[in-house]
Amino acid sequence: MLAKIHIAKKELALQDAEYRALLQRVGKVESARDLSEKAAIAVIAEMKRLGWQARASTRPPAERADIRKIYALWGALHSGPLDREGLRAWVKTRFQVSAPEFLKPPQAREAIEQLKAWQKRVRT
Repeated sequence: MLAKIHIAKKELALQDAEYRALLQRVGKVESARDLSEKAAIAVIAEMKRLGWQARASTRPPAERADIRKIYALWGALHSGPLDREGLRAWVKTRFQVSAPEFLKPPQAREAIEQLKAWQKRVRT
């Protein structure tokens, strides 16, 4: 979310004083890093009201369904923008490959099961 806010600030060409006033008015904070998730959503909504439009990702989706599932599970575990570097590091430590796209189907199934178990632990 923080990255989205900074992208919107840049694309709206907001001066620092205008940006800080928006954060104070909408999020009741002086810095974007202090925003709660709810306040960050409100700030993004205000930036959209001011005319900012989020662009769709230029990155094509993974071709394999199991790899898309891994990305979806990883995204559900971490709020905010998708941390691809974090996922790559996790895959490298668990499966000794540099990216999820290089997992063999049995490894991908194991990764999915591990991520599901992680989600279950986080929820309880």
